Amino acid sequence: LMIAFIGVLTACASLRVGSDFDRNATFSGYHAFAWMPREHYGTRNPLVVERTRDAIRAELTNKGFTYADDAAAADFVVDFTIGARERVDVESYPAPYAGPWGWGYPGWWGYPYWGNAIDVRKYREGTLSIDVFDARHHKAVWHGWAKKELSQADIDRSEAPIRAAVAAVLEKFPPK
Repeated sequence: LMIAFIGVLTACASLRVGSDFDRNATFSGYHAFAWMPREHYGTRNPLVVERTRDAIRAELTNKGFTYADDAAAADFVVDFTIGARERVDVESYPAPYAGPWGWGYPGWWGYPYWGNAIDVRKYREGTLSIDVFDARHHKAVWHGWAKKELSQADIDRSEAPIRAAVAAVLEKFPPK
């Protein structure tokens, strides 16, 4: 049980989340939402788009918002972007190096110096962005995002990571 708990903490720690919003928007007037009508091009797996849409709808419904089939009946419109890209992190740091050492008087002899060590790490980063637009004024009022280093398990079984990312992003909606 403790190992599973530590695994959950580790997974949550790697998810970076943020948001921004229009300070002049009145979120208390939002009750019903609809989807921004658009195609999600560039996503290799169409199931990821459907899973994201389902997770956003479920999370907003759990928050008390109502889904409107007709966008004209909605107070706000929701759109999202989801994707992944290859990333490379390069870290350079000084590394100690000692010259030729030997035994002499009064002890060790030789001169240490500092060189450079470089670590290069390649990984795949997933990004989810959720945007909320005021339906009446056709204006962006809220933007939330999440980024995470994806494991092969995240890619192979995307449903749970998508739900976790959506929940983390929408935790900050509506802003208080």
